[in-house]
Amino acid sequence: MNGNTPDSHLIELWRTGNENAYRVLFDRYFFKLYNYTLKLISDKSISEEIVMDVMLAVWQKRDRLNSNLSLSAYLYRSVRNRLIDHLRKQHLPTVSLDQTSVEPPSSFITDSRILHKELERLYKNSLDRLPPQKKRIFTMSREEGSSYKEIADRLQLSKNTVENHMVAALRLLKDHMAMC
Repeated sequence: MNGNTPDSHLIELWRTGNENAYRVLFDRYFFKLYNYTLKLISDKSISEEIVMDVMLAVWQKRDRLNSNLSLSAYLYRSVRNRLIDHLRKQHLPTVSLDQTSVEPPSSFITDSRILHKELERLYKNSLDRLPPQKKRIFTMSREEGSSYKEIADRLQLSKNTVENHMVAALRLLKDHMAMC
């Protein structure tokens, strides 16, 4: 057994219990795989860990290895897959559910309540400034949920007149709220 012994022969010897055959395979591929990972990530300890994990997995699968297997291709593919898994884990940070807050901070709730009250006051102020007919039509449409046709029937107006009042009311509300 030397450095020129084919992988297939070393795998057969190793499967029959010759641990020296594994050492030859390990020495043949470890530094090649290690240098391959170093080109992709610059962390030496992670590179070594990935290659060692792959070599350990090969050791554990020795009874199932096919001697016709291209060991080189298998090892490089395994290292590449482990490297991809490692990089995925790096980009997907996990957070413990115990550390997450389901409710917003109380200051946020307080601020949003104050803002809501202020917007409601501004809306009512702007609504009170509308002419009575526009205010009534707007209220029936937006607050009561009546359709333009229903409003037209109740107030004995044409549907187009109701639409015109709504357009004007919305413009006046928008203008007034923009000034405040």
